[in-house]
Amino acid sequence: MLFLGFLVACIIFTVLSVLGNEVLDEYFASSDFIYNAETPYIEELRSYVQKLNIQATDTTRLGEWAHKKGIGHFTISRERVLLYDSAYSDTVILGQAEAEMLHYNWQYFHTVTFADGEADVYIYKNYETKYYILLYTLAGILSVAVWMIFFVFGISKEVRYIQQLSHSVTQIGMGRLNSEISVKGEDELGNLARGLNQMRLSLIEKENTERELKSAQDNLVLGMAHDLRTPLTGLMTYLEIAKKQENLEDCARYVDKAFTKTAQIRELSNQLFEFLLISSKQPMQMEQPEDLEYALGEYLSELCGLLETDGFRVHIDKLCWKSVQIQICTDYAGRIINNLLSNIKKYGDPDVPVELSVKYSPSHVSITVRNKSMRSDQYVQGTGIGVKNIYTMMTQMNGNSSVQVEADYYSITLSFPIVKVEAIEL
Repeated sequence: MLFLGFLVACIIFTVLSVLGNEVLDEYFASSDFIYNAETPYIEELRSYVQKLNIQATDTTRLGEWAHKKGIGHFTISRERVLLYDSAYSDTVILGQAEAEMLHYNWQYFHTVTFADGEADVYIYKNYETKYYILLYTLAGILSVAVWMIFFVFGISKEVRYIQQLSHSVTQIGMGRLNSEISVKGEDELGNLARGLNQMRLSLIEKENTERELKSAQDNLVLGMAHDLRTPLTGLMTYLEIAKKQENLEDCARYVDKAFTKTAQIRELSNQLFEFLLISSKQPMQMEQPEDLEYALGEYLSELCGLLETDGFRVHIDKLCWKSVQIQICTDYAGRIINNLLSNIKKYGDPDVPVELSVKYSPSHVSITVRNKSMRSDQYVQGTGIGVKNIYTMMTQMNGNSSVQVEADYYSITLSFPIVKVEAIEL
């Protein structure tokens, strides 16, 4: 923009100079300006010639006078024959020198009477130079002014955009993140606006995440406080009763019940620790992609074996393997199986088989565990922290988990993304 303004200024300066020169040249050529400007010097020359009785051919004294007056060009001629010219260093021989310029300057001649007769005198002292200088000065000033105006008006759009960005940054600093930043152009300012807008969206996402995390933590603390109060109350009750027993067998029976409550409290504290550990977003190590059967088969086999050991029956008729590859974190996979096992053991009905099934889609493979729920007489309401842990771990493995409750049946589905493996050219 600066270069473009400079180019425009140069064009304006050139146009003004050319047109101004033509106007001034025409004026000086057609008017009596130069003739009238010579008149004071002609009068001084007449006085000088009359006083010293100087002849037209006395070039020495005429030259001294012209030099003293600072005259640029001084000629004396008779009948268009040059007698004296200040531009020549040598003396002009009378009657043998002619100058072409006499044919162009004759209209500016003044008649002066010398000691040897009349002669035509032309005196030039750059009378019009100051007007040309004034012309170039005004043209330069106007051109620079146009240059600056062009630049200022051209940059004003960017300045207004910068002010708009500054206002948007102020709004963000005041916490008003819903004020969208306008992105204009692909230059540095556009990239800056795009970066500021991305920062605004990141701050919104961070605030939402922190809000959700705080809400989840508040709900967790509230639920844990509620769930811990029940076994703690039972524990204290059983211990108080055990203290009052005189019979050792009765005391041992209440101590066993107190131990059961202690185990429930320990399990709740372990689940809380696991939740905080997973939510801390510590770095995890994902395994290399491998077939679904090799990735999850061992974990599901372990789940089935542990359930059968605890008296549950497992149906795997709908569990079939296809040649697809997934990517898991082995540490998280083991924790997920432990949470599933713990939930089924606590809330599942051992008289109804646990069903395992698999479903395939073009982008995901889903493992579903379904069983009938049964209310426990000792631990009725849970916090759901185990399910939250499963969801968090599945999310960090780029997967998902969902829970469905229909009638008395409870099912949880683990969805893993299928890894697209490209063929490698050997």
